[in-house]
Amino acid sequence: MRGYSDRINHALAFTAKHYGSRVPTGMAFGYLVHPASAGLFLARHGCEEATIVAGIVHYVLEESVGRERAAMEDKIGEKFGPVVLAVAREAVEPKYGAKGDERPWRICKQDYLMTLSGAEPRALDICVADEIQCCGTTLTALRRLGVEYLRTVSSAGATQTIWWYRSLFEVLDGREEWPHRAMLEELRQLSTQLVRALRTHEEEV
Repeated sequence: MRGYSDRINHALAFTAKHYGSRVPTGMAFGYLVHPASAGLFLARHGCEEATIVAGIVHYVLEESVGRERAAMEDKIGEKFGPVVLAVAREAVEPKYGAKGDERPWRICKQDYLMTLSGAEPRALDICVADEIQCCGTTLTALRRLGVEYLRTVSSAGATQTIWWYRSLFEVLDGREEWPHRAMLEELRQLSTQLVRALRTHEEEV
């Protein structure tokens, strides 16, 4: 894919409009770059257009709760079709409870692993692209800003991060039918760097 199609551009504009309204004050640039970066990762690994679109718009679903979530699903289904909506749903990490309260980190991750164990391959593409982006963001914060700014991009320390990636790789390694496994190797390299950096900074504190 040489460039973004009209449909992908539409997904980017849609996400900038709806995801952007949830951005904390002073963090707009980083939040809005995230969906676009995930789209780039998916395109670079040869994912089809529907996967890229779902990968971009799933961030909106991830930050929507209750009636707002149902309304947002209707909008995505109407604008991008049932396939994109279904893939985006499976790619959503369950960060919030029914009342909009943020769920405990470990419980959220455990539920997400259960979803990924049976999710369709396109949802796995989106999950890994998202994790590649998160690893890069966290590494940048550690290297440029230092450990005191770490919690602005990650709530997990080295021990939790090791558990998460080991568990994620265990699930994904078992999905032999997944066609874009090259993405996983890129994530392995980045996550290894991240764990080393976290350990170094925690030792310095």
